[in-house]
Amino acid sequence: MTRYRANTPRFVDETVDGEALIMDMVTGSYYTCLDSSTMAWEALKNGRALDEVSALLSSAYPISVEEAQRDVEQFVSDLLHEEMLVARDDALDASEPTLGNGTSPGTYQTLRFERYMDLADLILLDPVHDVSDAGWPHEPA
Repeated sequence: MTRYRANTPRFVDETVDGEALIMDMVTGSYYTCLDSSTMAWEALKNGRALDEVSALLSSAYPISVEEAQRDVEQFVSDLLHEEMLVARDDALDASEPTLGNGTSPGTYQTLRFERYMDLADLILLDPVHDVSDAGWPHEPA
């Protein structure tokens, strides 16, 4: 049974009020998930198996486990395509949260994320991206 984690440090994320904001520190793209998609993202990045995420969604929303399973499988495929998730190779820490910040689950919509490129140039201009082990500011050799 494959479990996943967020592809860190390339991707950083934060969930606030049921919305997940996920930033790609390599390309400068950022992604958002809402409601049910946030719940699935949080569970998947914390190592929950696909069947666990499907059961979680089915218990939180008025959908069948089968419908949730189809959505979760497609969502994971999309997340893997964007390289936002990677296979987890360590044991699952039982102390990790399933749902992040415990906000209301909102409404159920087919699991998806939105990708934005409008700030990519600004994000990639940030000198923090050019920091080496020597720190910043430090002139390159």
